[in-house]
Amino acid sequence: MTPDDGRTTSSKRLRVLLTVVSMAFVAAVVVIAWGWVRQPSSAQSARIAAVLESTAPVDEPAAYAHCASCHLHDGSGRPDGSIPRLNGQRRTVLQSKLHRLRAGHTALPVMEPFARTLTPGEVNEVATYLESLPDTTSTPPVATEEERTRGAALFTTHCAACHGANAEGHDGLLASRLCGQYEGYLDRRLTEIAAQTRGNADAVMQGVLGAATPDDLRFITTWLAAGQGCAIP
Repeated sequence: MTPDDGRTTSSKRLRVLLTVVSMAFVAAVVVIAWGWVRQPSSAQSARIAAVLESTAPVDEPAAYAHCASCHLHDGSGRPDGSIPRLNGQRRTVLQSKLHRLRAGHTALPVMEPFARTLTPGEVNEVATYLESLPDTTSTPPVATEEERTRGAALFTTHCAACHGANAEGHDGLLASRLCGQYEGYLDRRLTEIAAQTRGNADAVMQGVLGAATPDDLRFITTWLAAGQGCAIP
């Protein structure tokens, strides 16, 4: 081997070493960043801490603190629709949604870090607790009786096959209970489904949106939010 061959071999080894070090550094940065985004933000953590310090019902599971910071102790969410009400929601539906969030199958960055902190047992505990919570009263959207009657008829046509005659939901189809849900939340979810930004809407829902006009959907959400005809899951 000539001196030049030795220098060439050393140079190749140095380049390989630098490549390996660079790749390891990039991998470390990715792992740290991944862990960072998977954890609750400082604001989210502060909300959790505030809930833990507040007075919760004696039968509330400890794991529900991750949910109560937004959905409140009574599961009523926010009337403006920014946070859905979960009280009375079907246990199987909640379990499915939480498991999908834990697995990263549903694109919902606000919820995902919290869902990942729950064990499978805690998921079942939280879902069972929320289903047991009684309905809370809220101000129904302003609508005439004619508009609500039309909304009920349109719901029967487009939605009842999956969500039930009274919008009570369906365990086998994992269809959510929609009766009494906030109008703002329903409007937002329909918009997200149409735009395919949530990643958990099936082809049936896409077909419903394709068959119903915007006015139809408005009448439907108004009837649902009024909570008329709600049935216990």
